[in-house]
Amino acid sequence: MLGTFIQIGALIIAYLFGSIPIALIIGKTIKHIDIREHGSKNMGATNAFRVLGFKWGLLTFILDAIKGAITVVFMKYIIVHFDFYNSDNFPFIINTLFYGLAAFIGHLFPIFAKFKGGKGVSTGFGAILAYAPIPSLIGLIVFLIVVGISRIVSLASIVSFGLSPFIVWLDAILFHDHHMDWYLFITVIIIALIVIIRHSANIKRIKTHDEQLINFEAIEDESKPAFVDDERKNK
Repeated sequence: MLGTFIQIGALIIAYLFGSIPIALIIGKTIKHIDIREHGSKNMGATNAFRVLGFKWGLLTFILDAIKGAITVVFMKYIIVHFDFYNSDNFPFIINTLFYGLAAFIGHLFPIFAKFKGGKGVSTGFGAILAYAPIPSLIGLIVFLIVVGISRIVSLASIVSFGLSPFIVWLDAILFHDHHMDWYLFITVIIIALIVIIRHSANIKRIKTHDEQLINFEAIEDESKPAFVDDERKNK
């Protein structure tokens, strides 16, 4: 019973971690603004970069990722070293990735921000990174390549998460002797579908060239706009 209570409590804590509105807190603390009233009005790292600048956007990304990773790390790598972690206290084990999924849901529907959250990219990435580092890092490389070529952050998010089931499958073949982790495979499909659905408006803007492009010059010079219009917009 002890293990059941601990695991249920950890799921609740993971959701609460996910619900922490990092971009909103940083915006109000550093810039004294409500990020929900600026830019895309989204509480994710991309809008934080757009509204608050590169370093605060990067900090938002890191902290949002930590929200997804922290409970997974504790339940997967730390709690197992405690003496009370045994078959008597833990007759039923919840897959540790589910704590990351709880944090991901918390980010989407945060109790601390009227259940209106971000799109889940950073927190979903953090959850999967803590559970399966290699597929996550491959996905990050895909993200960086796509954003480097297209300069469209939303497209990079869609492509990297869209390919995540294939990446997990490839990881099973190359590094785990064809043994598929079905918990991981199903979870990345769920997260990928939600991320893509949450980017439906972005997909429409990408098709019409209305989606803004990241301005890499803003990384070094925050006086410059973080995003600029696509030159193909009026062609």
